[in-house]
Amino acid sequence: MCGICGVVRGFLGADRLQATIERMVQTLLHRGPDGRNTRSFLPPVISRPVALGHTRLAIIDVSEAGRQPMSNEDGTAWLIFNGEIYNFPELRARLEVQGHRFRSRTDSEVILHLYDELGPDCVRHLNGIFAFAILDLKRDLLLLARDPIGVKPLYYSATADHFLFGSEIKAILASSMYHAEVDWQAAHDYFTFLYVPGPRTMFQGIVQLPPAHRLVLNLADNSLLLERYWEVRRHEKIENASFTNLKALVRERLAASVKGQLISDVPVGVFLSGGIDSTIVTGLAREGKGELNTFTVTFEDKDFEFYNEREKSLAVSRHLGTRHHELPAPKIDPTEILDLVEYLDQPFGNPTSYLMHLLSRVAREHITVALCGVGGDELYAGYPRYRAVRLARQLGWVPRPCLRWGRKALDLVRDSYRTMALKRARKFLDGLEGDFFSQYAKWTYFLDEEKKAQLWREIPGGNGRGNHRAPSVDVLRRAMGRSVLADPENRILHMDVQTFLVDNILEYTDKMSMAVALEVRVPMLDPEFVELSLNVPFRFKMRRGGTKALLRDAFDEFFPPVARNAPKRGFNAPLAHWILSVFDEYFEASVRPLHPLKDRMGEDIGRTWCEGVLDWTFIQELRAQHRQGRRDNSYELFAVILFDVWWRKYITGTLPMVHWQAAGIQRCAF
Repeated sequence: MCGICGVVRGFLGADRLQATIERMVQTLLHRGPDGRNTRSFLPPVISRPVALGHTRLAIIDVSEAGRQPMSNEDGTAWLIFNGEIYNFPELRARLEVQGHRFRSRTDSEVILHLYDELGPDCVRHLNGIFAFAILDLKRDLLLLARDPIGVKPLYYSATADHFLFGSEIKAILASSMYHAEVDWQAAHDYFTFLYVPGPRTMFQGIVQLPPAHRLVLNLADNSLLLERYWEVRRHEKIENASFTNLKALVRERLAASVKGQLISDVPVGVFLSGGIDSTIVTGLAREGKGELNTFTVTFEDKDFEFYNEREKSLAVSRHLGTRHHELPAPKIDPTEILDLVEYLDQPFGNPTSYLMHLLSRVAREHITVALCGVGGDELYAGYPRYRAVRLARQLGWVPRPCLRWGRKALDLVRDSYRTMALKRARKFLDGLEGDFFSQYAKWTYFLDEEKKAQLWREIPGGNGRGNHRAPSVDVLRRAMGRSVLADPENRILHMDVQTFLVDNILEYTDKMSMAVALEVRVPMLDPEFVELSLNVPFRFKMRRGGTKALLRDAFDEFFPPVARNAPKRGFNAPLAHWILSVFDEYFEASVRPLHPLKDRMGEDIGRTWCEGVLDWTFIQELRAQHRQGRRDNSYELFAVILFDVWWRKYITGTLPMVHWQAAGIQRCAF
């Protein structure tokens, strides 16, 4: 894993070009502590000045032979690469037969030689997690590519004057060529999803390269060609296969994926929660390694027992024979959590990101590479919302007034926030009205259009706020529309793979682990395994009310009794308690001149509602409902706080950066 960045700019002298790429690469040092390098290219070698930057986290061939930017044999193609190519040994062997000669043992060099053979089509042959750029001096082009599922991020900004790209948005901001402006549609969507759905970002004019896409910039005429190179296909043979045959096929494919992802020249471990997915990955990894380190976050407070995975993870560790490490979650420091926005560069309302950061930080003391079970919930219907879809259909005969009465009855119940049961029941009944996408958004996500209309306020120069934003559920409609799967319920899973998984789970997994230079691999997101799993009949995933039936049966020997049929808890933070005990003080500080939190979080805490971007009255209503136990608004309130922190760090610049220098940001006045 590494950090990559680059700049293309016409009429830029060598000194300014070098200064720009140095600022950009400086922002990515946390991603690659094992080396940093840059290289510039000027006419007449290339049509326009280009500079590439790279920070290295050495995983395979840790020698100097793996330094990047890396060239092909004749120096006409230059690569910067973030990720891992798991099938590089097979590709290398084939290329050597064709006459290619290698100078290193890296997977990076294999990409270059494959590019020499196939050009931009090389990406179709790579099995891995990756984001890379190749500057081709012969063809006078720049190629960017991102892996099929979107495990590794890549952002770019393209104008008539420049083309900028980087592993993180901050690299683009540091160029001094981009003027920071808010994408108000992205901001609108954020308060529904609590993440920004791609390809948008919170910055107007900076976008993500979508998963399974490649982008070619023609340097001569500045034209861009964006193409999809992979997609999930329908397989009737899998749809019609028996449960027994599919068990064998799933086991074979996932075992091969884990085996391939254990390749490393540095220590490897596994994140183990004791749930189905991480247990399977641990079991398969244990078969391939003599000694295996596993890691779990635990909660000691009895009020957080619902979130504590200690018993299951310890039982699985003993059953499989791993060397287990427990990380008791410390007393939280609100500033530490809120400052993590600097690794994401966007407001991000999922507090699990903090747990991932804690887990990665401790694991990094022992290992450089971690495997995890991300993806199993989306592929095998592990989330409660998939049961909600079925239950809603079964309740179709119940008169709607009866269901509305049941929802009102729940308003009389005070939530202790010890479990998520009441919250889920309320969300389920709230979501029984409207079309499927509106229902699903209420079951899965947060503020709907009506509530966001209360949250936003008009201010002069709002540039597109008000009634010009598309409904956020359109994100789900578009994703569902791209699926060609036959099974309607599998199409819902595919929709989540394209949205919730990529822009939420994989977003925080990458950013929080790479904040401490830890590479996280995701065996369940091997593209072949994803395609296989999404074609497995849904009836084999959810049986007799249980989830992940096929996975449980296929790997039954990995589960001790305490973990085999345990209810799903997920990798979640006790945010409802944290809002009451810690984060509500952020709101208090915004209305109290001498609040101590201002010493650490700035004098202008609450600027977004004090200056009328967000509506303070509506925020107060959310706070009151949460304090009184009438409704769990913890995620909505956390999202508001994160938006305010992000706004002050990135838009107004009134809250200083802690983890990186922001001197290069060109800000717009508000």
